[in-house]
Amino acid sequence: MNLMNLTPVQATLIATVVTTIVTTSTVAGTHLLTRTRERRHLIWNRRMDAYGAAVQSIATLARIRQDRALRLDSNAIPDMTALELVSAQVEMFGSPQITNLWKEFFAAATSWTYALDVVEGRALFITVPVEERTAQQKEADDQRRLHEAQDQMEAIDTRLIKAIKREARFRRPR
Repeated sequence: MNLMNLTPVQATLIATVVTTIVTTSTVAGTHLLTRTRERRHLIWNRRMDAYGAAVQSIATLARIRQDRALRLDSNAIPDMTALELVSAQVEMFGSPQITNLWKEFFAAATSWTYALDVVEGRALFITVPVEERTAQQKEADDQRRLHEAQDQMEAIDTRLIKAIKREARFRRPR
């Protein structure tokens, strides 16, 4: 086919086909790029929501621990069910580093809550076999376990908050 011998109808049809192909390719490419960007932003938003809930849980438990340490009249008992829901959020949307730190935090929170239950008489037995102890020795051991669990929680609180702050700084995606 000689391009010089094209009729106006043939030229119009060829131009229409080429324009349609270019337009369709452009629209499809733009859609794919937009969808990828929106997905990244959606995941970022969900991650930040999970981190916000995690920080709020950390602050709530820290406040309960501080009230008890200062011997304020606090009857607040940590809500482990709410903490488990935050755990699910962090595991779904958190980075591997934050997820691992959160698991450490959750284990420390569980230990502290159990030690608190033992001290306050809500736990019925201790999992560690003990010899005959006086009530005073038992209370001292329970208080020591509670303080150790509290120290462990404070250490993981600090590490987790620093890691969340470091990760939450918005960076332009590459």
